Amino acid sequence: MQYVAGAMVTPQVRLSRPLGEGGMGSLWVADHLAMQIEVAVKFVAMDLAASDPSILERFDREASVLVQLDSPQVVKLFERGQTDDGTPFIVMELLLGETLVDRLERTGEMSPAAVGVILDQLGTGLEHFHGKAIIHRDLKAENIFLVGPVEQPVVKILDFGLARPPGAPGDKKLTGLGTLVGTAEFMSPEQIISAMDVDHSADLWALAVLAYMMLIATRPFDGDNMGAVLMAVRMGQYDPPSSLVPGLPSGIDGWFAKAFDLNHKQRFQSAR
Repeated sequence: MQYVAGAMVTPQVRLSRPLGEGGMGSLWVADHLAMQIEVAVKFVAMDLAASDPSILERFDREASVLVQLDSPQVVKLFERGQTDDGTPFIVMELLLGETLVDRLERTGEMSPAAVGVILDQLGTGLEHFHGKAIIHRDLKAENIFLVGPVEQPVVKILDFGLARPPGAPGDKKLTGLGTLVGTAEFMSPEQIISAMDVDHSADLWALAVLAYMMLIATRPFDGDNMGAVLMAVRMGQYDPPSSLVPGLPSGIDGWFAKAFDLNHKQRFQSAR
């Protein structure tokens, strides 16, 4: 099909305007005629998928995971399918706002109260999909979307393309042998070693990285290159928040010390 305004993706979904290009394809705003709302439609870029089979695997995995989820903190999937020329697509709720990384670039560090508002909702979302034995494995600021007022945003978790659903086979098609699954700065030590063997603790580690970023406006584990980042993570080398931002509530450093314990069994065991 031609991606132009007015084109019908399904009998009920009519393209309205392009929203952008992503790593796996294009994103459009569309009118859902039956529900009488605007929706977002994501298409796979088949030319990219031809040279990188993992794109189709990630796209299919995201759709397969989202269809199992129903939480205010997870982007909602309405339907999935293929166009008449075989291009896979998914129809999702349209989100208006900004990603967490955009918010931090715009405002810098957040107050502990503002961080608490976002963390509380992220915890709700994690509890929902962890309760279904789904591990996200790529929680990062780019995958957290904030909708509505700055003071009381609605938080949405995006991009389940690297998620591990229950009973899923290995990730060979998804990444290739020896390839990291996730984003280095947000990965737990055990995820660096083997993404196939991680449990919910990997997402809780990433949640703590997000909390640190919101409070300090910088990542806890960083370096000049990926190797340096991975080494910092595996050694647990980060600056305590109180050494960077004076006046933080007492107990903050202790919270992060537990959240970033190198032994995943010693960390917090729940997002709530």
